[in-house]
Amino acid sequence: MPSANVNMHRSVVATPSLFRSHLSLARVSNTPTVVSNVLAGVVLAHALALDWVTVGLCVTMALFYTAGMYLNDILDLEIDRVQRPDRPIPSGAVSLPLAWGITIALFAVGLLLLIPAGWPAFASGVVLIACIAVYDAWHKGNPLGPLFMGGTRVLVYITAFLAFSREWTWEATLWCVVMLLYVAGLTSIAKTEHGPSATRYWPLVALALPVVLALSREQSSAVIALSVLFIAWAVYCCSFVYMSSRRSIGGAIARLIAGISLVDALVLATHEAWWGVMVAMVAFVATVVLQRWIRGT
Repeated sequence: MPSANVNMHRSVVATPSLFRSHLSLARVSNTPTVVSNVLAGVVLAHALALDWVTVGLCVTMALFYTAGMYLNDILDLEIDRVQRPDRPIPSGAVSLPLAWGITIALFAVGLLLLIPAGWPAFASGVVLIACIAVYDAWHKGNPLGPLFMGGTRVLVYITAFLAFSREWTWEATLWCVVMLLYVAGLTSIAKTEHGPSATRYWPLVALALPVVLALSREQSSAVIALSVLFIAWAVYCCSFVYMSSRRSIGGAIARLIAGISLVDALVLATHEAWWGVMVAMVAFVATVVLQRWIRGT
């Protein structure tokens, strides 16, 4: 009987550790930003509503994001064995076959959930998976890696848009470019820390573009307030990159990832989609809070 109690105790102790390992693999702290991406993409199609298609898109994109995070660790296994041996797969907390199985299952379920959204959205989802795979397989030392990373977020916009409209707009193109450059900029920060000054500081321009575009389209008090908040957050994040006294590249990137939801809030505010703005702000706060528990990078 005592040995049974000991085994039961070990099982209870091991379960949270395994659960946390999977959350770490999924980088679940960043998942809320994908939800706000979907809402921004839908509002660009002038169709934001709390319906089953929108909910399904949010779930699908969360599944794709999670699968991409698993795939990233799978393909980085040999590097992580040397540089980050505490990650779930190299540490043995999660087996490689299990990680592969979860990755494939998440992509497959996500595609199935995209079927009701129509074939244009489904095709865009397939391209998104391909973009995720290319980035995960070829981001180390790839100068185009930041663009592929930005492309994954742009394809969330496009997929959500195409679920509701096939009439692509110039405004959607502009916001896609802004999101592409924002994500490419934050992805480049770690890679260009010691580069030439022109290369090192170009991400600052990319980080300013969301405010420029938002204010060019709408100058309501809400958009102005969100623009001020976004600028303040971007300056705060960049202080961890450009101030030697508090340098933390990983911390800056994690916070800038949370800022993706602020970009989405600006998109939603320019369309006066206030409940969407509130969801995007909740996603921003949730990401910042969750990153204290599960690392976002």
